[in-house]
Amino acid sequence: MPPSAVKSLDRGLDILEYVAGSPRPVSFSQLLAELGIPRSSLFHLLSNLQERGFIARDPATDRYRLGPSAGRLGKVAPKPSLGAEIAPFLQQLSRELNETCGFYVRREDAVEVIASAISTQALSYTMKVGASAPLHAVSAGKIALAELEPSRLRDFLDRLVLAPITSRTIRSKARLKQEIQAVRMSGFAYSHDEFTPGITAIATAVRRHGAFIGAINVAVPSVRFTPDREEKFRDALRVTARAIAETLD
Repeated sequence: MPPSAVKSLDRGLDILEYVAGSPRPVSFSQLLAELGIPRSSLFHLLSNLQERGFIARDPATDRYRLGPSAGRLGKVAPKPSLGAEIAPFLQQLSRELNETCGFYVRREDAVEVIASAISTQALSYTMKVGASAPLHAVSAGKIALAELEPSRLRDFLDRLVLAPITSRTIRSKARLKQEIQAVRMSGFAYSHDEFTPGITAIATAVRRHGAFIGAINVAVPSVRFTPDREEKFRDALRVTARAIAETLD
């Protein structure tokens, strides 16, 4: 593709982005001053975009706004996945704490990672998208269990087989019920070396329009999970979960 064609495309997109981002319709002189496009080129680009319906000109004010073709494109454009929407929040959380964090959704009797951000520290936990874990063995899974209605929780416990994953995995249904009750009271769940030896994780719930959609967690080498950092983890998870909920709402 000739360089001139690429430049024309860039300029056309610059016009669309500027018009879309302006709170009011914009004038030719405003576009000319703000975008730095030569007058003749701007005139032809505006004419082409108007002819294709991507912008519209108000004959009374001689100003431009987005046209119907731009709206149609927005309607047919695929919406980002839940993981893609949440990923930027995880990246920010990971930078803030310098630890690995992830977002899990329930898949029947397991939770699955749909987004993660990996710590850059030499000693860190790698949380892969697509990985799954049993509900009773990880912090995010315990959050999901705490969200179940009593009858559904009873059904789950009736069929649950507490096979050991590590030496610290919960082996008692009575203890699991106690932990679930503690999660409901505090809003946080823990996994202390129960799924991966040497890794402690803390999680909290994330909701969309008030309904539970998944759990966000921080997974930390146990040697770094100290009491002073635990409170910091809680605060950061609470703030991030709230920010995600506000964005998704």
